Amino acid sequence: ATAGSHVSLPKTLKEALPDDIEIRSKDERAIMVTEVGGRFDIIGCNKAWENLCGYAECEVVGKNSTALQGPETNYDGLREAVARLFEGEDEVKVITTNYRKDGSKFKNFLTMGPLRDENGKLTHFVAILNNIGARTSW
Repeated sequence: ATAGSHVSLPKTLKEALPDDIEIRSKDERAIMVTEVGGRFDIIGCNKAWENLCGYAECEVVGKNSTALQGPETNYDGLREAVARLFEGEDEVKVITTNYRKDGSKFKNFLTMGPLRDENGKLTHFVAILNNIGARTSW
């Protein structure tokens, strides 16, 4: 299988972060949603994301994802991925190193995409984090 085998990306905010907390907490994908402008502030995440990253949703809403970044983060890859989203790509992938609340790091196969409203207007970005740990073959 390829790194982070295919993950199904939500297409709307309601798909990414359902209002029903029970449905949201059962999703095994570690999902984070950000604004599309400014600092890309986080507007929400799900239980799988909280479990992977060590933060509660209330600790990250209104903040950007720099708390997950550190010395080994692939900043160039992340910048390129976001640029490709703004160019209209529906799904971008990048491998980076992220950091949990406790400072421990994990290798992340990150899949990102746009979220759109009913008129097709870009409203948010969605990111699905996938801990690929110590895997060495892609």
